[in-house]
Amino acid sequence: MRRPFGIIMLLSLFMASTISGTAMSKNPGTNDSTASANPTRFVVFEAFMRSTCGICNAAAPNIDQLAQDYHGLPVVFLEYDVDNAPYSRKIRFWYSYSGTTVMLPMIVVDSGNQIDHGYTYFYYAYKWMVDDAWTRPAQADIKAGWRRDGDKIVIYATVKNLSGETLSSSGNSAAIHAIVYEDAHVKLTDHFVRKTVEKEISNLSPDETGAFTLETSNLSDVVWENLHVIVLVDYRPNGSSGAYDMLQAAEALQINTPFTALPNSFSFMIDPADTNIEPLSMNFLGLDSISWTAVQNGAWFSITPPSGTITTQPAISVDKNNLSAGWQQGSITFTSTDGLYSDQVTVSAFLGSVKRVYLPVSIK
Repeated sequence: MRRPFGIIMLLSLFMASTISGTAMSKNPGTNDSTASANPTRFVVFEAFMRSTCGICNAAAPNIDQLAQDYHGLPVVFLEYDVDNAPYSRKIRFWYSYSGTTVMLPMIVVDSGNQIDHGYTYFYYAYKWMVDDAWTRPAQADIKAGWRRDGDKIVIYATVKNLSGETLSSSGNSAAIHAIVYEDAHVKLTDHFVRKTVEKEISNLSPDETGAFTLETSNLSDVVWENLHVIVLVDYRPNGSSGAYDMLQAAEALQINTPFTALPNSFSFMIDPADTNIEPLSMNFLGLDSISWTAVQNGAWFSITPPSGTITTQPAISVDKNNLSAGWQQGSITFTSTDGLYSDQVTVSAFLGSVKRVYLPVSIK
C-alpha cells in the first residue's frame, strides 16, 4: 500500500527534486540480496541531496538510522549539497546512469558500482546496496593519515594495488580521492561533506605500492574536532570510458607530523618452548618523498630492512636466545634521511610461561 503513496509523492515534489546531466553508460551493480560476507571492503555511500527536496527530507532520517545501525562497521554514509557538490564525485553517478533526468536524492555506492535515485523504500533499499557491496572483495589495501596545516588538511596515503590490473590515469582513469566530512547536521543528515581533493594515479602495477600526498583548500565554519577523512581509490574497469568502480576505501587516522610510524608499540609474549616466533610488520604514513633509516635500542630484537621509503613495511623480529626472563623493553627510532622528521616505537617482550587459550571459531 506504500507504493501508491510514493508515486503521489514523486509527482507532487517533482519540481523540487529533479536534476539533469549528461547521459553515460549504466552500471547497475549486482544487487544480490546476500548479507555481508566480506566486511574487509570499506563501503562508501554518497547521497547528493537538496534541502528543499521533499524526497530528500524523507530519505535523510533513514540514512542516519543506517549510519547508527552500522556504527563500527566498515561503511560511511556521506551527504553532499547537490548544487555545490564537487564535480569529481557527482560525475560518478552520471557515468553509471543511462538517462538525462533523475529524481533526488542521487545515491552512489562505491563510486558508481551501484546507484539509485528518487523515491524508494529508503532504509531497506539502501541497506541492500551496502550489504551487496560487502560481498565484493577489496581490490586495494589503503593506509592513510591526515593532519591539520593551518586551515587546510594534508592527507598521506599508501595504496597497494590488489586488482590484478595496472592502474593509470591514461589507461583507466585511476585516481585517489580524499573526502573530508563533518559529524554535524549541516543540511539533512548528520554527516556532511566539507571538502574533497583528488590526484591522478600515473601508474601503479599489480601488487605495487604507491605513496600519495593530497592537500585540501582552506576549510571554514567547521568544528575541527568533528572532522573525518575518507580516502578511496577508483577507476574505470572498461578502460577510459564507462562507469567507475571503487577498489577500496579507508578512514584516515589523524596524525601530528608528516612522518609517522604505525603502530607505535609492539609486544611479544614468548614461552621458552616456542620454536617459531613470528615477526611483526609495521608501516609508515607521511610525505611520499620520505626515505628513512632506523636505529634500534636493544640487542634482543632486529628490524628488517633497517632503511627504506614511506612504502616499505619492515618486520620486527625477536631473538629468544638474547632474552632475559620476564619483561624487557627497547625502542626503534626512525629518522628521515634529510633529518627533518623522526618517530619512535617501543618494543616489549616477555619470556616465561605463557598460557594460550584457543577458542573455536565458526565461520558462516
